Amino acid sequence: MADSPTSLRHVDPEKRDDTTLAQEAQSHIGKSPALQLVAELFQKLRVGGFSWWTPEQTRSLWPASVRMGWLVQRPDIRQRITTGLTGLAPRAARNKTPEFQGSLIDSVIEDGDVTVKQFDEAFTVEELAVYGPSADLWGKFRERLPWDQDTPAHQELVAWLFEAFLASQSAVGGHSRKPILTSLALRTAIPGKIWHTRIPLEVRVAIDDLRFQREKVKPSEAFHAIHDLSVATPAIIASNVPLRELTRVVDVAEKAMGYAAGAPGKGTAPGATPSAPGNNNTRPGGTPKPVEAAPGGAPGSPRAAADEDFAFDDEDSDEKTGEHGPPRKREPVADAKRR
Repeated sequence: MADSPTSLRHVDPEKRDDTTLAQEAQSHIGKSPALQLVAELFQKLRVGGFSWWTPEQTRSLWPASVRMGWLVQRPDIRQRITTGLTGLAPRAARNKTPEFQGSLIDSVIEDGDVTVKQFDEAFTVEELAVYGPSADLWGKFRERLPWDQDTPAHQELVAWLFEAFLASQSAVGGHSRKPILTSLALRTAIPGKIWHTRIPLEVRVAIDDLRFQREKVKPSEAFHAIHDLSVATPAIIASNVPLRELTRVVDVAEKAMGYAAGAPGKGTAPGATPSAPGNNNTRPGGTPKPVEAAPGGAPGSPRAAADEDFAFDDEDSDEKTGEHGPPRKREPVADAKRR
């Protein structure tokens, strides 16, 4: 799991000019794929027209005074926003506190001089990602998206999100980055049974055809998960697999970005009872798994939990074999007493 990305805090901001502070902000987001992803996501949500993500709702979550508090070290940005929304003269606006600026912005919104949409768009998505609490921004998205509603708009959003996880360049600012997820991580986060029952047969046949063709042309080169996803694209996956099942992919990406799990409904399959934090104790579809001790450890130990992150279920096996050979048969109780 990566380190959680932190909000930018400048060293001695009073001694730096506006240009230097802006450069430090660009450097900060340029080094963090997670912050880039949050900025891209907020840009996508702004134009998405979703009933569960509106300017009124995001203003309620993060009102003017809170947002201005995030920007306490950037008087230039606060001045730009205050002047743009309220008309207050630049020099006067710059010298005001975040609390005063937030109250003034709230007053012009309440009086109808400025719309909530104008207020929301006055903050660039990069500024929100760099100076805001990115873990909270990401977490509110996960909480609010209705994962049980497999509508075309939601499927398109999740397909876009998967493409963003795999991207090596940010769609906001053009920053280069290491992809948040590899093709292998994304593909293996979807259980085999879900993949083979939900991905259309013709798509799986096309993957086989591509595999055989590549083996003929390039027999020494392996066929990788990236080749699977070149046929079964994120759009195909999101339009055929229930979105609730795809939260497993989001869980893996969340860990890779350094955000701790814990939002309601994360990774829970339809009909499943959410397990305790840190446990992954259900099979796809909600069937409980038997809790087994890892070799040398108790059930639920760190080693046991780690082994389940990317493990395949051996559901068809009649008997489990221990690390040091087959399990011993239990002796009848009567025989044991005679001994």
